[in-house]
Amino acid sequence: MISDKRRVGLIGDPVAHSYSPRFQQAAFDALGIEAHYELWHTPALQLPMRIQSLRNIDCFGANVTIPHKQAVLPLLDHIDPLAARIGAVNTIVHRAGLLWGYNTDAPGLLLALQEHGVGEQHNKATSLKGCTAILLGAGGAARGAVFALAGAGVERLLLVNRHLERAQMLAAQVQQDYAGILLCLDDPSVLAAYPDSIIINATPTGMHDDSSPLPAEVLSRFAPDTFIYDMIYNPAETSLLRQARARGLRAANGLSLLLHQGALSFTLWTGREAPLDVMRTALY
Repeated sequence: MISDKRRVGLIGDPVAHSYSPRFQQAAFDALGIEAHYELWHTPALQLPMRIQSLRNIDCFGANVTIPHKQAVLPLLDHIDPLAARIGAVNTIVHRAGLLWGYNTDAPGLLLALQEHGVGEQHNKATSLKGCTAILLGAGGAARGAVFALAGAGVERLLLVNRHLERAQMLAAQVQQDYAGILLCLDDPSVLAAYPDSIIINATPTGMHDDSSPLPAEVLSRFAPDTFIYDMIYNPAETSLLRQARARGLRAANGLSLLLHQGALSFTLWTGREAPLDVMRTALY
């Protein structure tokens, strides 16, 4: 029974900026599920204790955000195959005293891109065949994104990270199942424009200040049909998005990703179909 599990929350450092309680609580309330979504600020040293607390009978589980998506893996009992391949968990589900780790970021990103008219649908799956994807970052958020993009069949993947070795390690893992062109860069200023490009920011740059992960002159090289997606949603308009829109490029923040990955998490916790319209209204 789900009625005896009344707590679920977001584990991260920081978490105060998160909109997750806003739309997750609306979903619980809409379906009459007696649960409370909380923000659990958790520094690294407190992570093991926080994960252990999820085993309490009154707990559904948790979402996981920066910087713990990789660190939680050894603290869990079971890892879903997709999350294991990605090497990052953003959703933890408590089942009979055991903790299961999932990654809803990857499928959530493809649903978000679909919402913005990016990609084509084939047999209920998103296809990005023919597209070039430029991913900024190589951390926990980027891991879900790169596996999603590779699985959607992008023609070319460019991983841009200031620590080149980290990008190369991620690329090596993706290449096991990806037949397209994969390049790693540590200097975004050398990016060349490709047709049908998608640029995704999976770094925190722009969340706490007005900086951008890409120089404005780099964005100027890309065609008007380029789509810029910033996973950051708070603030709603980052420097990257302003730069993109000033150059006539299509752009969106990460609210749609938050919505879709959160809806997938909700279903994993409750076994119920997420009330997406309710969640969308509460979030937007």
